[in-house]
Amino acid sequence: MHHFIVQLNQVVMNFRGPLTKNLPTRYLPRSRRARLLWVLAGLSALAVLLTPLSSPLFPARYSTVILGENDRILRVFLAEDQQWRLPPDSSLAIPEKLKDAVLTFEDRAFSYHPGFNPFALARAAYQNGRAGRVVSGASTITMQVARLARPKARTLANKAVELLQAIKIELLYSKSEILSLYLNHAPYGGNVVGYQAASLRYFQKLPASLTWSEAALLAVLPNAPGLLSPDRGREALRNKRDRLLEQLYREGYLDSLEHSLAVLEPLPVGGIPFRIQAPHLSRYLKQKSGNRGGIVSTTINPAHQENVEALLGQHIAFLQEQGIGNGAVLVAETQTGKIRAYAGSADFFDVTHQGQVDGIRAPRSSGSILKPFLYGLAFDEGLLLPETLIKDIPTFYGSFSPQNADEKFEGVISAREALTRSLNVPAVRLLYTYGQPGFYHFLQEAGVSTLFRAPSAYGLPLILGGAETTLYDMTALFAGLGKLGRFAPLQIYRDLPPGAGKQLISPYASYQVLDVLREVKRPGAEYYWHLFGDAHPIAWKTGTSYGQRDGWAIGVTPEWTIGVWIGNFDGEGNANLAGAKSAGPLLFDIFNYLPQKPGGNWFTAPDSAGRPVTICLESGFLAGESCPETDVVTGPAGMKALRRCPYHRTLHVDLQEKEQVCSLCWESGAHKEIRRLVYPPEIAQFLRERGRLLSPVPPHHPGCPNQPSEHLITILYPQQGSHLWVPRDFGGLRQKIVFRAAHQDRQSYLYWYLNDHYLGSTQYRHELAVSPEKGWQELQIVDNNGVRTRSRFFVDSR
Repeated sequence: MHHFIVQLNQVVMNFRGPLTKNLPTRYLPRSRRARLLWVLAGLSALAVLLTPLSSPLFPARYSTVILGENDRILRVFLAEDQQWRLPPDSSLAIPEKLKDAVLTFEDRAFSYHPGFNPFALARAAYQNGRAGRVVSGASTITMQVARLARPKARTLANKAVELLQAIKIELLYSKSEILSLYLNHAPYGGNVVGYQAASLRYFQKLPASLTWSEAALLAVLPNAPGLLSPDRGREALRNKRDRLLEQLYREGYLDSLEHSLAVLEPLPVGGIPFRIQAPHLSRYLKQKSGNRGGIVSTTINPAHQENVEALLGQHIAFLQEQGIGNGAVLVAETQTGKIRAYAGSADFFDVTHQGQVDGIRAPRSSGSILKPFLYGLAFDEGLLLPETLIKDIPTFYGSFSPQNADEKFEGVISAREALTRSLNVPAVRLLYTYGQPGFYHFLQEAGVSTLFRAPSAYGLPLILGGAETTLYDMTALFAGLGKLGRFAPLQIYRDLPPGAGKQLISPYASYQVLDVLREVKRPGAEYYWHLFGDAHPIAWKTGTSYGQRDGWAIGVTPEWTIGVWIGNFDGEGNANLAGAKSAGPLLFDIFNYLPQKPGGNWFTAPDSAGRPVTICLESGFLAGESCPETDVVTGPAGMKALRRCPYHRTLHVDLQEKEQVCSLCWESGAHKEIRRLVYPPEIAQFLRERGRLLSPVPPHHPGCPNQPSEHLITILYPQQGSHLWVPRDFGGLRQKIVFRAAHQDRQSYLYWYLNDHYLGSTQYRHELAVSPEKGWQELQIVDNNGVRTRSRFFVDSR
């Protein structure tokens, strides 16, 4: 306390010095007067010490301000008391024009008084007493800070409390801090509080850019904030501003030309609404901050945000004519993960199309968008390489039977083409081989946040859209692919360092997937992109959910990752909705807008992360002794062993190559070895239907006592052990099931038996419609050489 009293006394004496140094000696205090002054100073110190003063002076009730790059304001939210009150920014210097205008108008002695001005108090007392009413207040800026901190009725008692609080404030804060407190909490009309909010609301500019006229207006406005109204008091406000400008001119703060131009500036017509950018993101960040107010600095690029919103709006306006109501776009830098544009819908204020739904964070069916990650994991696992053939045939896993979009089968197709064409059957078969639980856990590790069921609940449809995901998570996953398999969360907060991420797919497997996705055909005029010298490559993937409810398109380059979702927020499907034609064009509109490095920038192959693999030129599997042609390709360095080619076989045939022979039936010196590509029947049939010419496989010598039957007949449906549900039609009759089979020899006849009852025969295309009874059934098929196969299955019906 002693230290506090000494400080207070020093302030009083410092203030007393300038007032008394020029007085005659007879008016200076003698020793008794000095003792009296010390007593008064002590009592004053005690009064100041006992005067209550809140700490902090002002409650932290500020607007939440969302900033983009270069501190550009994206959105400002009202404070909890419904005031536009921006958070104080210690790094923001008070503009000299505003400072000069405020001190000239409000408190000329601010720089040296101890919180109150005794001359102003004496003057006010004289003027008020003479007028019989309050005509002068004599409040200093420090006293106004005390009143703004805790508003109270204007009485002499409260004025005395404010005076004591002002002295205490002067002891606790510097002059610059006091001026900042005043400017940040002064009323500026309506619900505008603080000079930052006033500058933005009235002039749409930051305080540093204020003109003399604008600074003068903000200086006089807290003295009468109700004067700023479109329909009243405007002339009185103009006169106050102009008088202050005249005074500033007389005191040399501005020259004649500046003064003449300043008085010509019109007054603002009320407040101008704050501009709103990235409304969905701003709302999300405000809620995440706990609605406490303050400044949130983001990585959003305001120019990119504005252009992406415009492109999305134009595209959705076109799609709405087709019944497709909305979309969302997320743009991030691939290497840093910094989000540069975030458009949650085409129009935040479009109530008809539920524009306030955030399409970036809303869970939606993933469609086929997850397939690239499965292929990358399979490359590392050694299940295949881009050149490896994968089966595309009718496939059944219990009651689940995936179908390609065109409802056709290729027989076999390279992994590269299966991925570029986004075929469903090869992807499901690959997931079954890789393991659905392993893929599920990869998605969790990579950052997919919407998998709330157990792996078994999703099953194999997980790869076709059987799981919910968000555009935010999917964009992060593709950015991870662009970082060559290192997956990390996207970054929206400017001041947070990027996460290190997890290496979940090897760099070379990731590069292989990107290289495959670069070949996906682009929509519209973009189809011919490679013919243009200034075109840039991009790895991209589309997806369409079941029922055509969601259309996806996500693309990645070394610089940018762009995610697009198109659909209706109410989940309504639309026959016109598809990822390639609905989301794809917008993806490329945005890709072509974004700045690109010259020279067609593309990913650099991480050759040090790969190793050579000798593969069969025709099948893409590891080359075996029977493979006639081989090729050396690069695979991930850590990949597991690739399966040896299962299709090339060395056959022992007679010299005319008409029959196969073995040690039991060949004649010495009358046989030889040949190499043939031998596909199993289920593959050969669909290859033939696609017009593929296959080398004939000679039949085994009919007189041989050992007649091999493998690889000749395959029952495609129903498979062994399956359970079939057979519905009844409106007449109560069971509907028919189409049995399907395949034979190695296109010319062979197949004879069909169900529970030893003959059903009929087929040639070329082996399909037969049957209406089986309820219970366990046995299907037997025999070819014209007596080779046979069976399948036992159960039929249920109500």
